[in-house]
Amino acid sequence: MDEIFKKIQKAIHIEIEALEHFHRNLSPEVSRAIEMILQSSGKLILTGVGKSGDIAKKISSTLSSTGTSSVFLHPTDAVHGDAGVIQANDIVMAIGKSGESDELVFLIQTVKKIGAKVISITANPESRLAHQSDITLVTPVLMEACPYDLAPTSSTTIALVLGDAMAMTLMELKNFKEDNFALYHPSGRLGKRLSLQLSDVMRKAEKLAYVYPDAELEDIINEISQKFMGATAVVDEHMKLLGFITDFDIRKCIQKGNLKADLKAREIMTLNPISFPIEGKAYDVLLEMEGRERPISVAPVIDSEGKLAGIVLLHDLLQYGLK
Repeated sequence: MDEIFKKIQKAIHIEIEALEHFHRNLSPEVSRAIEMILQSSGKLILTGVGKSGDIAKKISSTLSSTGTSSVFLHPTDAVHGDAGVIQANDIVMAIGKSGESDELVFLIQTVKKIGAKVISITANPESRLAHQSDITLVTPVLMEACPYDLAPTSSTTIALVLGDAMAMTLMELKNFKEDNFALYHPSGRLGKRLSLQLSDVMRKAEKLAYVYPDAELEDIINEISQKFMGATAVVDEHMKLLGFITDFDIRKCIQKGNLKADLKAREIMTLNPISFPIEGKAYDVLLEMEGRERPISVAPVIDSEGKLAGIVLLHDLLQYGLK
């Protein structure tokens, strides 16, 4: 086997073993930490130096996006004025493998003076960081994946996994649902799928294509062409949907030799066309339009009274990045 490949496998194996060892020896103190966070009325502030700081940033971001108010505070910035962000009702979660970083320890001393609680994540239960913490989550590290056992690898993986596990536990205990997730991720694909309503993407108002039952062929074609939809709704004087005409319907008339200048909309339209309620989610409509044996490219949207509210195009739904 390729020597390079073997080295990569070895590094991964070391981290997996370290993680399995941590899993077997997970401290029950983590339950206390979760309870403390749940009972807190303040923020959860993550901090750390170097690679631990990078992990702290990621955990803070995950917490914020899953329902737990969190910010990252760098120890150096904190001791030069930014510690003002810390309030007595906050919790500071400090990450440090050795627990002996002077910047981190100095910050925690300040945190204690402010009156905030401290949760530490460290591999050294006898460290200065651990001794100043209200709760210490010990993350024993068998060995770093670094061949010299120096570069933070296994230790940062363990800290990240613990942080993710805590975030997911808090998410579940806070009953944080898909709709909440969508609220915090409005531009992401999942956020769009969960939050984007059909009314947000349908064509409406002056962009809406519709004619009355007595409209003649020329008017029908003009309406379809001017609104660039490939279709038009047929409505009564109260805007109640009566039928739907697509350019495909007109082509069928041509093929059958039934195309006459005095042809009326009522003679061409499809009665009881497939339509969608305006209250629906855009993604659900996309799935239905694509999922049929013959996909629907355009369809009317109706309100609770059966009145035309809009027209939805498959192309528009795809343009919104729902897939």
